[in-house]
Amino acid sequence: MLLTEKDYHFVTAKVYFLEMSKPPEAWPAMPEAVSFHLLEKPVAPELYRHYYRNVGLAYNWLDRLAITDEALNAKINMANIVIYALKVDNADAGYIEFILEKDFTEILYFGLFPAFVGKGLGKFFLQWVICKAWSFNVKWIQLNTCSLDHPNALAVYLSQGFKIAGTAEEKRKVLNS
Repeated sequence: MLLTEKDYHFVTAKVYFLEMSKPPEAWPAMPEAVSFHLLEKPVAPELYRHYYRNVGLAYNWLDRLAITDEALNAKINMANIVIYALKVDNADAGYIEFILEKDFTEILYFGLFPAFVGKGLGKFFLQWVICKAWSFNVKWIQLNTCSLDHPNALAVYLSQGFKIAGTAEEKRKVLNS
């Protein structure tokens, strides 16, 4: 499903640029039946969109649904991109996409499939993501969230040690009703 300009319109969203400058002291305990699987490259665009759509469509993550397979393939298979699938009882439950830079790791996309929201996985998943981001031996980690994300996203990120480094208003795609 490739979105076209007929499928969405633009709204102004408040974007929060978040940074963390100190790693957590320990990794979270791994719940039973939970595992992480590195998506080996080359990652197929259709597989990637499966994760992206299931996690983000409710929050208007549309950018990667509105570009060609060729453009998406180039983005997700860059050398500094690392993507993990979260599995629960071997079922897809979420995913995380990191951008590895020289001094920092960016948590680009992260989230749970709707069927796994509200099951007590979110805090563990975020803590694992934070620890994994730090495992790339960097000076800081960062992520962005916006007013279109889950209403609790910003508060949860701040509770885990992120600080607001800046804000901006940006045009974002939103599905037409």
